[in-house]
Amino acid sequence: MDFDRLSIDERKIIVGIDFGTTYSGVAWAETQRPDRRVAITVWPISKTTPEGESSDKVPTRLRYNDGEPEWGFSIPVNTPPEEVVEWFKLDLDPSLQSMGTAVTSAARRGGRDVDRLVTDYVSALGNHLMYTLREKLGEGVVKSTPLEFVITVPAIWSDLAKEKTRQACQKAAGLSATKAPIHLISEPEAAAIYALHGLDPHGLEVGDSFVICDAGGGTVDLISYTITSLRPILEVQEATPGTGALCGSTFLNMRFAKFLKAKLGKLDGFDDEVLADAMERFEKTVYGDTYTIPVGGLANNKELGINRGRYALKLSQASDLRVIFEPVVQEVVKLVKDQISASKVPIKAVLLVGGFGASNYLKERLRGAVDPSVQILQPPNAWLAVVQGAVMKGLAQSAPERLTAVRVQNRRARKHYGTEWRVRYDEKLHAHLRHKKHWCGLDGCWKVYAMEWFIRRGDVVSENEPFYTRFVWTGPVAQGHVKKIRMDIYADLTAREAPFVRDENVSMLCHVEADVSHIPEEQLKKRKGSDGQWYYELNCKIEAVYLSASTQYTLLYNGVRYNSVTAEYV
Repeated sequence: MDFDRLSIDERKIIVGIDFGTTYSGVAWAETQRPDRRVAITVWPISKTTPEGESSDKVPTRLRYNDGEPEWGFSIPVNTPPEEVVEWFKLDLDPSLQSMGTAVTSAARRGGRDVDRLVTDYVSALGNHLMYTLREKLGEGVVKSTPLEFVITVPAIWSDLAKEKTRQACQKAAGLSATKAPIHLISEPEAAAIYALHGLDPHGLEVGDSFVICDAGGGTVDLISYTITSLRPILEVQEATPGTGALCGSTFLNMRFAKFLKAKLGKLDGFDDEVLADAMERFEKTVYGDTYTIPVGGLANNKELGINRGRYALKLSQASDLRVIFEPVVQEVVKLVKDQISASKVPIKAVLLVGGFGASNYLKERLRGAVDPSVQILQPPNAWLAVVQGAVMKGLAQSAPERLTAVRVQNRRARKHYGTEWRVRYDEKLHAHLRHKKHWCGLDGCWKVYAMEWFIRRGDVVSENEPFYTRFVWTGPVAQGHVKKIRMDIYADLTAREAPFVRDENVSMLCHVEADVSHIPEEQLKKRKGSDGQWYYELNCKIEAVYLSASTQYTLLYNGVRYNSVTAEYV
């Protein structure tokens, strides 16, 4: 394939951003050289020093100095912990239950909401990205080549949290200035694209199934895939709806900080700076078996294992560290075992990716917990799997026929999706809803509200096959020309059969609203009701395309597509 022959209008710079709970990563590639995916590995250490710290990722941390945000490695090491805002990503979706732990202190925010924090952080990330691109490619190339961004989000997040992430990124200075499209992809799908592409092609067969376990800083996301085709490209489909929980390495960090304070807090010389140094080392080496933690200023203590400013700990079955790791690891092991059971197909391997996914202890605990026939694999560069997969997805979107490495053919719906409409009351079917029946002046009969589910949990959904929902919108002509058609979409996350009527487990997902004020009055169908009043009666369809981490809606009326549909997530 001759990538240099791509036409000018096909040339783009694809940027993947893995906005993480504890660390974030950025990678990019040019469409004419898609095999050269470049991760940013040099980060600012101050406002005036854009290069200074070498690391595959940058800490997801903010500090406000006289109202101005400092970020990542530019926050001084000796900054008191109470001035540092971290783990704020988890607050984008407060509906998720963590391991019983409050993860973010609102007091550190100084009145700033999570949307502002995300925008400030991604702005800094975007500004450094643009600096790096200009240094690597030159000002002229960056100015003349369109950019596209692919932002990763946890698959277990609510649609509202995903949309809030997109909106925060759209406002971020480094991104908004480019006016570039912003796409979302779920973190485990991005990781799967990267990890499956890197597997030994000779060991793969059509019908093989894998569990991808993306164990990051805050979230652990799991999806099962079955290979449906090997050539000309690797194609897979989801084997079962994905699962996940808040049980990433962030919770190890919190437990380790508590452990250090209890173990060393009373020693002379132990202070916030010592704790900050120790935590930084622990976060970077969470995948190891032996931890040598810097504790500068503390005297040698043979009993505790402190020697020359170093505190040595080993992760073994009887160690202090095991007490820290076990509750978190047990949660991940349970998620993996449940995902294997739910897949209902033989699982060949579990692929561990993400920062916590690189943990040797987690790998060994999983190896002892699942059937011996299931391999536990840790692909190389697992920490960068998500951001690299995001770039690969962006390349595939920009030139599907040329640049697709791994294609996810079909996904499985994680919940029931539906709408609520009025149906004619039938005493035989709806006796239990007798108290909710109401009179319809248009049709001259009793009606009740019932759910109409257009996607059920576990259904196969594809980007190439939209779902259509037919509905009839009615309204009194006496109230004036129709301006907007609105439809509410609901979701049920439970594993039960989709219920007939809305109850406490059915929650509002979003309002879909289409502006039809420009449709001429004569094109709007009307009907005289049984009560003598005239009513609009518009036969419409909503087209829904379910992507990796977002949904696109289009209204169809009288054979015309109205892309003015806006979805407001709640």
